[in-house]
Amino acid sequence: MDRWRREGLPEGVDPGAYFGLEGAHRLPVDSGFCHVPLCPPFEQEVLADEGESIVFRDAQGIVKRDRKPGFGVSMSQFLEFPVKDRADWEDIKWRLDPDTPERYPNWGELDYLDNPDLPVMIHICGAYGTPRNLFGEERLAYAYYDQPDLIHDIQRHWTDFYCRMFTRILQHAHLDYVYIWEDMAFKNGPLISPKLFAEFMLPYYAELNGHLRSLGVEMIMVDSDGDPRPLMDMFVESGVNFFMPFEIAAGMDPLPIRERYGEKLVIWGGIDKRELAKDLDAVEREVMSKVPKLMETGGYIPAVDHLVPPDVPFANYCRFVELIRQVCG
Repeated sequence: MDRWRREGLPEGVDPGAYFGLEGAHRLPVDSGFCHVPLCPPFEQEVLADEGESIVFRDAQGIVKRDRKPGFGVSMSQFLEFPVKDRADWEDIKWRLDPDTPERYPNWGELDYLDNPDLPVMIHICGAYGTPRNLFGEERLAYAYYDQPDLIHDIQRHWTDFYCRMFTRILQHAHLDYVYIWEDMAFKNGPLISPKLFAEFMLPYYAELNGHLRSLGVEMIMVDSDGDPRPLMDMFVESGVNFFMPFEIAAGMDPLPIRERYGEKLVIWGGIDKRELAKDLDAVEREVMSKVPKLMETGGYIPAVDHLVPPDVPFANYCRFVELIRQVCG
């Protein structure tokens, strides 16, 4: 933002407004995203002041270390997670009650529901993201083998929680799409094997997605960074038909994925952020090598393959938007 202001973005103008990005209406339901929708959440508590950083327990019950303002920006260091065994899970699962009234808005105050001018969507925390946020990556990897009954119990509760939540929501609102956060892959592949996915995720996703379809929800999207290709057949089998962001650094080229899945999968993303950081010619090569062909097939939303990093000049992003609009009309 600071760089773009120096390079031509008007002061006080949000980039989304400047470029005319429309976005969507997100239903104000406490349904999770990259967090488990605990209601009530844990009380946040500072556990140690270390000068340049603090150690604290967040609303998810996760103990983290973060830099203080003024000492730089980085991801949190995750120190401890709230679930280690069945007793911990039994202590926390009451916070995942879909009937808690505080989760839901006053539906009558949401004027856009009667005549929405934008897509209406909702976030949820996925069938990998939820146990990962409860156990942490390493402990979860062991738990699939050491505590499989516990994992199945968590997944059963996850499925029932969201099925009941959506039954309630769809009495009041139409949903154009459900956005499922997973982030379950890194550059070289997924964080869970296809075998474990088939046992611990596929049946629960199939049940939830089938329920969503029965309620009239047509678009079910999964957001995962990295390279989840070894799992994508099973995602599609479960009823997922929309994926993002297709990180090019992880091999997620959208063109061969379109060839493999055809109309079974909507693609959102796939524009290499690293190319946008080069020169205007690189921006044009990147856009024109993918977008025209994908737009011909349909089911494609051209976008950067994750957040726009700070090494992308303002002029390059302006050119990116200009090219997209020229190609897409």
